Amino acid sequence: MKPSFSSPIRPVAAPAVAAAALTAVVFLQPAVASQAAVAAPSCPSSVGAVGFPIDFTPLASAEATVSITAGALPAGVSLSNRGEAPHLVGDPTTVQTASFTLSATSGSGTTESIPCTIDVRKAPVVQNIAGTDRYDQAVAVSKLEFTSAKTVYIASGAKYPDALSAGSLAAHHEAPLLLTRADTIPDAVLDEIARLAPDDVVIVGGEASVSKAVHDRIDSRTTATITRIGGADRYAVSRALVSHPEFGYGTGGSEQAFVVTGRTFPDALTSTPAAAAAGSPVLLVDGTATSLDPADLAVLDFLGVADVVIAGGTASVSAAMEASISESFDTVRLAGVDRYQAGVAVNKGIFAAAPDLYLASGTAFADALSGGVVAGIEKSPLYVTTPGCLTNEVYFEIGRLAPTTVYTLGGPATLGAGVTSLTPCGLD
Repeated sequence: MKPSFSSPIRPVAAPAVAAAALTAVVFLQPAVASQAAVAAPSCPSSVGAVGFPIDFTPLASAEATVSITAGALPAGVSLSNRGEAPHLVGDPTTVQTASFTLSATSGSGTTESIPCTIDVRKAPVVQNIAGTDRYDQAVAVSKLEFTSAKTVYIASGAKYPDALSAGSLAAHHEAPLLLTRADTIPDAVLDEIARLAPDDVVIVGGEASVSKAVHDRIDSRTTATITRIGGADRYAVSRALVSHPEFGYGTGGSEQAFVVTGRTFPDALTSTPAAAAAGSPVLLVDGTATSLDPADLAVLDFLGVADVVIAGGTASVSAAMEASISESFDTVRLAGVDRYQAGVAVNKGIFAAAPDLYLASGTAFADALSGGVVAGIEKSPLYVTTPGCLTNEVYFEIGRLAPTTVYTLGGPATLGAGVTSLTPCGLD
């Protein structure tokens, strides 16, 4: 069901935090100030994590003065009426459930109040998932999540487009994504396919990406039916996957779709679990074009898409393409000044709550491809960050979502000690 506000995004939330989901998306909309709404306060996020910044969401409009009129804020957290709008500041210091009444007073003296609760949880546990290489990494992710699988997706580990196209679909079908070299498949990957004992193996991409020799090696180790879904280029592969009647969204369709550039990987990588959690496919497009390819439009129409989420800024998907898409679909763009902030925007638009959180390098794609699938299955976000430390925006997101576990994807050559220790790059 679509939300009742003017955004095509369908946020994800646990039932107990459905109201928070609405807040998470509303903040993306332009603020509309009115004198009648000046004194109407709103609660901050209902969760927090010890040692991480409390959610910075405005509590009321800038014209209002906010106070705590009953109860108390969590230890380590205080109220600020400075800046653009009233907000909370500080890092919670103890695990607790804090209940309080938030009151907002307008310049005319009108006061409105609302009861709020913040559940402060333990700081998340960090768990690293790493392999000896990108192929072993995908196997490690698969072993962590799956005891068996009806379907297994196989894509090239040397190039990212086919795997990115397959990511949200693998998550949609609750299937692992394994990687292979073009001409040879590692023994560890073959062993993992045998362990999973699937009914179907889906090879993503043409023989230039995954050769017939690899197909035959897989066939020799499994009784599964092997289906290849390919195309003339990365965009044709994406269209074929998304619209496939059995291994895509072709049978049930989808009201919403994510459109991302196929020329770079970060936006699509972040979109994989977000789209999967929202029940939406990811369609790779040539973001430099001024409009969708007619074949792209045909796929979206075939699926029954009404809403399109563009992930990334105009350097990824052009303003002209956005304008063209908007002529046929309700469209919203989730973007930031760089790949890191774009990822935060995507996840804020979708996730109001999450059990876990995944971190990957924003400069290397391979280690995160399979992790994004598992994140999507678990309805958890994936963030890209600088390799040496957490971007400040991602650091604040850990405080907003208060996940139980933060999974880091890749060894020390991919993510340094600053990331695995959840150390921010530097706060002003």
